Amino acid sequence: MTIVVKKIGGSVAVLIPNSVAREMGLADGTPMELTANAGAIVMRKRGRRPRRSLKSIVDQIRPASYRRRRELLDEGAVGREHW
Repeated sequence: MTIVVKKIGGSVAVLIPNSVAREMGLADGTPMELTANAGAIVMRKRGRRPRRSLKSIVDQIRPASYRRRRELLDEGAVGREHW
């Protein structure tokens, strides 16, 4: 994809096509990091990763992966617990 650098005020700008912006999750005000490296300009989104919902996190929990399955079962006291 070829794009054109445009002059805006005392700076130059590169307009990111909507299809690329949607794919990258960019919106007005998205912080970006800009670096020049060996003749290339690299732009990266800054900030935190997108937040995942609690449901998506809980859905990934697999009880079979617990090492201490006895604590999950209703077997009564395991240590010095008072029931």
